[in-house]
Amino acid sequence: MDPARRALVLITAGVCGLLLLPGLVREGMFMDGMLYTVVAHNEARGIGTFWEPRFSQLGLANMDTFHEHPPLAFGLQALWFRLFGSAFWVERAYAFVAALLMVALLLGLWRELTRNEERARGLGAWPVLLWGIVPQVFWCTHNNMLENTMGLFTTGAVWCGLRGLRTGSPALAVGAGGLVFLATFTKGVPGLFPLGAPFLWWLFTRQGGARRMLLFTLVPAIVLALVYLLLWQWPEARANLETYVDARLMHRISAKPTVEHRWQILLDLFNSQLGPMMLAGAVVLGSTRGDPASPTARPALALLAIGFSGVAPMMLTLVQKSFYSVPAFPPIALGLALWSAPALTRLLDLLALRRRLPKGLSFAGGTVLFASVAASVLLWGRPGRDADMLHDVARIGAIVPRGALIGCAPELWEHWNLQGYLLRYHDISLDPRGRPHAWAISTVGADLPEGCAPRDAGLRTLRLGACTSGSGAMK
Repeated sequence: MDPARRALVLITAGVCGLLLLPGLVREGMFMDGMLYTVVAHNEARGIGTFWEPRFSQLGLANMDTFHEHPPLAFGLQALWFRLFGSAFWVERAYAFVAALLMVALLLGLWRELTRNEERARGLGAWPVLLWGIVPQVFWCTHNNMLENTMGLFTTGAVWCGLRGLRTGSPALAVGAGGLVFLATFTKGVPGLFPLGAPFLWWLFTRQGGARRMLLFTLVPAIVLALVYLLLWQWPEARANLETYVDARLMHRISAKPTVEHRWQILLDLFNSQLGPMMLAGAVVLGSTRGDPASPTARPALALLAIGFSGVAPMMLTLVQKSFYSVPAFPPIALGLALWSAPALTRLLDLLALRRRLPKGLSFAGGTVLFASVAASVLLWGRPGRDADMLHDVARIGAIVPRGALIGCAPELWEHWNLQGYLLRYHDISLDPRGRPHAWAISTVGADLPEGCAPRDAGLRTLRLGACTSGSGAMK
């Protein structure tokens, strides 16, 4: 590897490491990610099953079992907990490995895309950098979001589809269908978009031929349909999927909008990709000469269209959040990288003529990577968010027996992070229904239930009371 390309690799490693690692090793998590962690952790220890996952003793959203999403990601992370135990870093290690696997998939796709472009083939770090600097990407990794897992399957399906168009391998067509199934079995409808990748690639590049394009569009769709048809014959699987579709998916789409207009997801997409677009654009503008006839232009447009196809369907609903688009970001990063690759190659060639500059950039990249690792060591286990809440949860867990069901003020019920931390670290469930328990909590300044004496636990935001009634336990 020449010094200029080595510098690109080290800069990519340093920047991505700095954005990813220090935030990943700290305690505290976004509400959704904590819910998913608790469900997987419970399943690993026999509380709930793959088809009937559980969040707490009282369930969630008027259901005893957890059906916010299909069960695959929880099952996969439950295996992770069984292997490595219950330490706070286990779910973070899962997210970190998912990020590394995504890097491997990006490199594999880049090799496939540049197989005839020898000089561009060594720029695999470039799409990784354009993907890794997107805020939603490292935010999802920090917070154990389902998009981390689903993105692996969607990106793998895109790889199967594009490589299959070139080779004609039927196994890749079946593999693409299987991976789309895994994506939808992780987070439902958003995992379908790779089915359109062969058509969009053929539409923009005319590579592979119309017959092969139809093969790699229809076979994965048939595989997907057959797998779900087989699952439908399994009573436990059918009950899980019916509950998810009827009680959660359709209800949420119709009753719980999160944005005011359907264009919000496209605005979020533009904002998220502003950094990569500016960086790739600066490379193109900084090149010594233009190249309007670049052979990468059409494939780049095809990849951008594939990524856009993973975002645009979300406009059909008013349930939109910017991180929902994260599985579509790898094709977008590849498209931007492919578009700017000829210009980057020229810039790196010019850079290589200045011996000291590549060495200086390599040193800077290595220094940033070392600093990110050092910062991660220093920040290990410290709160990244909810510091007072985590403090109180630790104090409560040191007093209240593991597995207890404790009373709480009704306004605390929807403090999902509080519930999540209590369940994740101490198996403690909350009950806001006013029934008697051996322990109860309320907010500072609020009264405890009748018959509960305040317990001095050194809490910052909550009050803990010891009561005169019995305690429940997780069943």
